[in-house]
Amino acid sequence: MIDTPFRFEIDRVKTHASKAELVASLREYGRLHQCETFGMREYDGWKKRLVTSDTIRRQFGSWAKALHEAGFRAVRGQKVDPAAMVEAFRACWKEQCSVPSLRQLEAFLERKKYPFRVKTYGTFFGGVGRLAKRIVQVQNGELSEADLLRRVKRARPRRSPMSVKLRTEILKRDGEQCVKCGASPKKNSAVTLEVDHIVPVAEGGTNDPENLQTLCWSCNQGKTDAPN
Repeated sequence: MIDTPFRFEIDRVKTHASKAELVASLREYGRLHQCETFGMREYDGWKKRLVTSDTIRRQFGSWAKALHEAGFRAVRGQKVDPAAMVEAFRACWKEQCSVPSLRQLEAFLERKKYPFRVKTYGTFFGGVGRLAKRIVQVQNGELSEADLLRRVKRARPRRSPMSVKLRTEILKRDGEQCVKCGASPKKNSAVTLEVDHIVPVAEGGTNDPENLQTLCWSCNQGKTDAPN
């Protein structure tokens, strides 16, 4: 019996996907769900997705371009409905009995199947904190409902540096593991953790703790679903 020489090899975690792979994943989703088009939320809800929809959007420049490349018609952009957004926020506030955190609001929107996301609140209203204050002003007769529903004009935000102390606090709060996939350097020394803005700074996000979360490098980049 001839012994096969042992080969020393390092397992490599896939950290990116090519455009061809992304197109194939989109086509597979369309084939399985028998649809002519679909949105980012629908794709993200698919357990067998290759990467996150946001990664695909960044790779192609837009979600519409990605769909076009895969042979689907683009989803017609939905017009922001501020009245529906305020109604959803008020409903979530009542359910929580306090001003909801970004995570609570995101979970509420997902559960109730609203067509918009938390970051839309940052883009349109300047953030949920500002919206909450304006709702109280309406309640107190200091602001009209019409003014409440107007888009908040904001100066282009500037990224302020995150202190080492704040980063350490967020990592400790989240148990030093990725809040999405559970990856942790304690389980796998190859895992790198990063502190991410839930609502991007460019869309009104701040360095407030409730807008920060711990993600592994892969989840933050949207390159893969759940490294171990």
